[in-house]
Amino acid sequence: MKTILTIILTLTLSTVFCQTDCQKCDIEKVKIVNENLDNLTLQMVGDFLCTFDNSCKTNIEFSQWSNEILYNHFDKNPGLVFKIIGQGQIDSTRIILFELENPIRDFDYQRIYGKISDVRTKSEFKEKVLKSIELATDKEGLKIKK
Repeated sequence: MKTILTIILTLTLSTVFCQTDCQKCDIEKVKIVNENLDNLTLQMVGDFLCTFDNSCKTNIEFSQWSNEILYNHFDKNPGLVFKIIGQGQIDSTRIILFELENPIRDFDYQRIYGKISDVRTKSEFKEKVLKSIELATDKEGLKIKK
């Protein structure tokens, strides 16, 4: 019994200590992800995803750049996003889906959709991301081939 309590306490405390403050609309986090797109860590992606917030809509520089980097990240390594979301530490999933539904420029939606589809995870969020890409494509008058 003592061992079980020690393990639970250790896991709980390690989770608390691993969480970092999240500054919403933090352009520096976008910059870090942009500069490291080929070598991203879970920490970098988590910090980036955490910055999304409704309050960022008035920050044009952040809104535009973070939207572009979000799409670029899904094009490079979509699996990292699903790992972070799966850990339950990101509360901005609705905003991220909105960003995907409303891209600031044209992307290769079909390629990105395919890469996301290929990620081996059975998550509800993955299905929502795919639907958001479909909606963005529809707005462009295009269709995703499934």
